[in-house]
Amino acid sequence: MNLAYNHQLTPDFGKAKDMERFISGNYWEKDIWNLNDSFWNDYSAGQKRFTTRRITFFEYPQLLRLEIKYYLATRLSKKTISPSSLWSDYQFMLKYFIHFLQEAYPQVNSFSEIMIEEMLPAWLDYIALSGRKSSRQGYRAQIYQLYLFFSDFYDTRDEYEKDIWDCRKIPSVDIPVHATNHLINFTFIPPAFQRLAKKYIKTRLTICALSTVRLELGAITYFLQFIADAEPKWTNLRQLTRRHIENFIQQYLNTFPSKTRRQLDKLLSTRNFLLRIQQFNYPESPLLPVPSLFFHEDIPLFGTLPPKSERIKYIPDGVMAQLKEHLEFLTPSEFIPVVIILIASGWRISDVLNLRYDNCLEYTEQGWYLKGDIRKTRTIGHRIPISEEVKVVVESVAQIAQQKSTETNNPRHLLFNRYSGSRMGMAPDPHRISEALNKLAQKFSIVDDLGNLYHFKLHAFRHTKGVELINNGMSLVHVQKWMAHMSPEMTLVYAKVLDTTLRKSWEQAVKNGLFKITASGQLKQIDISGIENEDLIEWEYIRYNLDAVRMPLGFCMKPKKQDCFTQLNPCLTCRNLCTTPDFLPQYELEIQETKMLIERGKAQGREVWVEKNQHLLERYEEIVTVLRSGQTRHLAGKQGREYVGKERENVK
Repeated sequence: MNLAYNHQLTPDFGKAKDMERFISGNYWEKDIWNLNDSFWNDYSAGQKRFTTRRITFFEYPQLLRLEIKYYLATRLSKKTISPSSLWSDYQFMLKYFIHFLQEAYPQVNSFSEIMIEEMLPAWLDYIALSGRKSSRQGYRAQIYQLYLFFSDFYDTRDEYEKDIWDCRKIPSVDIPVHATNHLINFTFIPPAFQRLAKKYIKTRLTICALSTVRLELGAITYFLQFIADAEPKWTNLRQLTRRHIENFIQQYLNTFPSKTRRQLDKLLSTRNFLLRIQQFNYPESPLLPVPSLFFHEDIPLFGTLPPKSERIKYIPDGVMAQLKEHLEFLTPSEFIPVVIILIASGWRISDVLNLRYDNCLEYTEQGWYLKGDIRKTRTIGHRIPISEEVKVVVESVAQIAQQKSTETNNPRHLLFNRYSGSRMGMAPDPHRISEALNKLAQKFSIVDDLGNLYHFKLHAFRHTKGVELINNGMSLVHVQKWMAHMSPEMTLVYAKVLDTTLRKSWEQAVKNGLFKITASGQLKQIDISGIENEDLIEWEYIRYNLDAVRMPLGFCMKPKKQDCFTQLNPCLTCRNLCTTPDFLPQYELEIQETKMLIERGKAQGREVWVEKNQHLLERYEEIVTVLRSGQTRHLAGKQGREYVGKERENVK
């Protein structure tokens, strides 16, 4: 495994001065740290006192001594490690590591001089020969953590130039508040292709979630490693052929024969990578068209998927009733309000954990609202109504969070926050919440309708809320707004409505009758017994993803996302349209029909209908105003359509 940076670090005496300023004049400067000194009281709250335990730094070389003190003091100050873990986990490991350096690498005087890919295997062999019972993986992780800390400390290059990016230093990256891994590692990519991979991932970070980018990078890494092995002299992908792709797919499927969805998604990510770099005109992209190199059919299907409506993993009513009955016994108890908000809001767990204690509640004349940002759709200050009971729970948690928070342990003012340890300043790990719920299910035998032990997944609370809102009669438009969906299609997957609810909703919708459009363009009420007639336009049931815009020769029912530059009759703004008062009756009829469609849209809450038809109406009314004055409307003017002046003398 290659863990090396292409950029070799060197000791920086300016950085050494920074470390000296940090530890000088206080306890950290000492070469003996006695963990029973009163200095440690602030760091040992709630922990047992030690017997005589001292950490000494006499045997460390001077610069390494300064670096190790700075590293430990920084982490202790931030309370990401405790004196207990300092004694049990670090002091013995550090002593062994210094002895290892003195024996195997006596020339190394700073962590900036360490070649980690060469040193790690030798270090792990040294641990094995020493007879230590602790995990080799633990010793590896601690040294690698030290190496990353000082690599970041000494490396002052722009983040995009490095081989390991810390996304906390890239403003455009949206990092979940519960995430612990902030790094994007390019060191596994062959050096000849690292520049290409960095350029591509940089663009993806601006539009994709960090987890998605990591998945794509993993796929790209595997592909570029294959190409580097097959064509070791290549520095770009310009000569890529169909043969390369066929060999790659064969090797990939042989390596991952189970063909899980995640593995097949990586194949799709590889194809998309090639398509995009060609679309972006990267000089490293293949010369041949990517669709002719990598067919979409090359990616095996992951079974036969049922319709989306059948894939909704919502929590059955019986299971939800059992959960609410036993929720007070959920441990740790700090997860109880998280689950309450998940049930009440239907928000994603990442959005619930992103709530801030100082602005998550808002009161209006209509009542209390839960307020937060929706990361996936980038909706800022999204609000949903909540009951008084939920408000009391949120308010109580917010008060406790405010009392316990400082700018050190909760700089982002999180409602759900870790106040000490390695996760200090971060939200709880969602996996721990899932584990707690499933332990509760096991303890109290929470079962589904078939009597099987129920397995909770946090996203199921979102599906459950969506189904609940629809089954309770809320319109899809309002459910879309509640769930902060970008499109109605996303909301429609929750339309798993009970037959009785569906029937009642249908009867309510048609209680005033339906309408058809007569030959003259007028609306006529019809008997609902004729519902099966496909020639009728039932305005109450026009799909929410359609425009329904009045046109001179009919109604445009194109999907909202489909671009059409002729929908709003561009002739109306074209300088070449010449219309006279003779056309006034046609314009007046268009105005009348367009107004009727606007009223329909307002009655049904169809904002898109109203907006687009209102824009069309304004164009009609502007032209009618000119025609009613007896004038001709032609933006190009008389000179634009007729010969004038001396030009007429030359007309044959």
